[in-house]
Formats: sequence, C-alpha cells, structure tokens
Amino acid sequence: MSSQGILPRVIFLEGTWKAVLHDQPEPFRKSLLADYVSADVIDSLPEQTTLKNVLKECHALDAFEESYIKSFLGLMKCWNSLSPESRHNILEYLQDCDLQANGNMRRHLQPLKDDAEALTIRWDIADQLYARVREAAFKACQGIGLELLQPRGAPRQKGDFRTLVQRGQAMLLALLRERISIDKIAVLAAVGHMTPVVKNKRMNNLSRAYIENLDVFRAGLMHWAQNNLQAFSAVELFKDAQQAKALTPIQESVLREHMEGLIKPFEHECERMSATMDETPHDPAAYDKLRPYFDSGTTLH
Repeated sequence: MSSQGILPRVIFLEGTWKAVLHDQPEPFRKSLLADYVSADVIDSLPEQTTLKNVLKECHALDAFEESYIKSFLGLMKCWNSLSPESRHNILEYLQDCDLQANGNMRRHLQPLKDDAEALTIRWDIADQLYARVREAAFKACQGIGLELLQPRGAPRQKGDFRTLVQRGQAMLLALLRERISIDKIAVLAAVGHMTPVVKNKRMNNLSRAYIENLDVFRAGLMHWAQNNLQAFSAVELFKDAQQAKALTPIQESVLREHMEGLIKPFEHECERMSATMDETPHDPAAYDKLRPYFDSGTTLH
C-alpha cells in the first residue's frame, strides 16, 4: 500500500490507541495495547512505553497494516469494556479518516444504548473537584509528618509511628470516599441514575485513586522511617542504624517488608469500599454544595 493510502490508517491507529489508553498516564504498560498492536512491535518495546514509541516501532518494523487489522479485532473483543468517551472518539476517527470496516465489524462498533447519557456527565469537573480535595488531604498529611509528594522534605514532626500510620490511613480513606461521593454527584447531576457504563467509569476512577494513594502512602511511610531510624532502635537489626544511605540490603528489605505489613489494613478497607461503592448513599449537603459546579460547567482553578 502506498504511503498516501496508509496515512489515514496511521492517523486512525494513533487516535484509537489514545482512546483505548483513555486516562492512562505515560509511560504505560505495553500490555495495555497487546490486543491492538503487532506482536513483533510489542515484543520490541520495553515493559513501560509511550504512544510515540509504539508508533516509532510500528514504522521501523513496517507493522502498521498488521496492527490495523489487529486493532479492529481487538476493538470487537473489548468494545463493551471501553469507556463511552473512548467509543465515541474511535467512531469519530473512523469517520474522519474515511475508513470502512466490514459489515461484521460495523455491527460491533456501535455506541452502547446508554453511551449518549454517559457522555453528558462532566467527569472533567469531577476530576477537578477531586484534585482540590486531594491537594488539601496531602497537605494535611504533610502537617502530621507524612510527606506524600515529591520532592519530599524531612518530616516536620517526629512522633509515634503507629499513630502516624493510623492518621495517614484515615485521611487517605476519607479522600477515596470523596472520590466516590464526587463521582456520584456528577452522575446524579447529569442523568439522575446509574447505568452499567457509568458504574464501570466510577469503578475505574476509584481504582486509579486507590493505586495512587497506596503508592504515595507506601512511599511516604518509607520516607518517614528512613528519616527516623531511631524509632526502630528497639529492633536488634536497627539498634545502630543512623542514616538511610548506610542501611544494608537486608535492613532495607526488612524495613520495606514492615511498611507492606502496615499498609495491609488500608488495602483491605479499600477493597471493602470498592465492593460496597454502589450501596453508599450520597450526602445531600455535599450534593447541594457541588451541584452548581456541574450545572454551570465552571472550570476550577
């Protein structure tokens, strides 16, 4: 196929892969595109990659045609699990690039019945509201000595470690409950009821927030421990430990294992929260407070 003929397919593939990776930050796991990209390209990429690298490897291996076919098959397989935004964007790319799928594929690549409603939900406003709450929560954690964001300074307060863990966990769990609440208000403000597509979106939002909070909680606790090694001096292995950079591999491994044990209650509570998300009623006061943002479409700063 000529370069002129393949260009629309390349544009379509780039748009489709962006849509499939909706909400995924870069670098992303290459496995996320395994159903859409030539196996040779996937094998040639590092475990974490970028869309630019994927396109570069497709060009280097002359794999656009194979990836084009594989992407259509992947879309047929995963269509219902994509977000409404992703389906909408893919269909627009298909039309804008003036490409034709065969009849069987066309029957599969259609909006779901509740996509139109789902697309009216202002997830962008919900994300902005959550970002504001997250910023406040992370600052509150910093106030008790739990440094969650890079660059991390020396912890301001050196108190009881287990109390720090408990208070930090409570703050981050409250933050996740805010994510659930904000997203529910976003849905109620737009369509007034839950649909399967919307439930999937809310679950994905909660999952991303959980992973982020788990990662920063783990890192923040480790940072505190490395700056307060004397707090562990009662343990024989750490009685003479003074500086984190002087820890032996065994000491560092034991310390990390200890952190993993401390965050287990947080993980378990998040699992319970996820399982009962649909049962959580919305707070009328929070609804009244946040509803105007969704009605006006105000961009928050």
